[in-house]
Amino acid sequence: MVDPKKRFDWFGFIVGLVSLYAGYLVTWYPLKSLSTIAVIFGFFVIIRGVYQLWFGSQMTRVLGVRSGWTIFTAIIDIIIGIIFISHIQVGVVFIVYMFAIWFLLDAIFQIFTSRFYHFFGRKYYILIVILACLNLLFAIILLFNPVLAGGFIVFMLAFFFFATGIAEIIEAF
Repeated sequence: MVDPKKRFDWFGFIVGLVSLYAGYLVTWYPLKSLSTIAVIFGFFVIIRGVYQLWFGSQMTRVLGVRSGWTIFTAIIDIIIGIIFISHIQVGVVFIVYMFAIWFLLDAIFQIFTSRFYHFFGRKYYILIVILACLNLLFAIILLFNPVLAGGFIVFMLAFFFFATGIAEIIEAF
């Protein structure tokens, strides 16, 4: 049997270092990080809108079906993307509230679906209900405290970069 020798992965090591540096930047410049997220989201929405315009034209050309709603939503997406890029504060506020509403909807969904967990035992069901209620409380706090929500977004982003960086450096060896 041939024992393959693992070589040092320079690319993974560099990606790990860049991820650690990105985590550092996110931690020390949280407002700029939120602004960057808003701009990236704005570009993404514009690209999605352009794709929808193309897709709507293809539907008309290939299928002979007019797609007024597709073109309408594409134009709305492009306008929203331009607003996010040109008025970064609007984008940041939107993302913070979108994040809080996402948590709120998820918590409500957890509460409604918790009844299905009683099949796994009463203790498990009670644990799920308690966690769902805590998630709901946390979501309401985020909804009415946008600064906390923005801080939580930045924390999650920094954690992601730090965890990715450490994993990539470990894998490089």
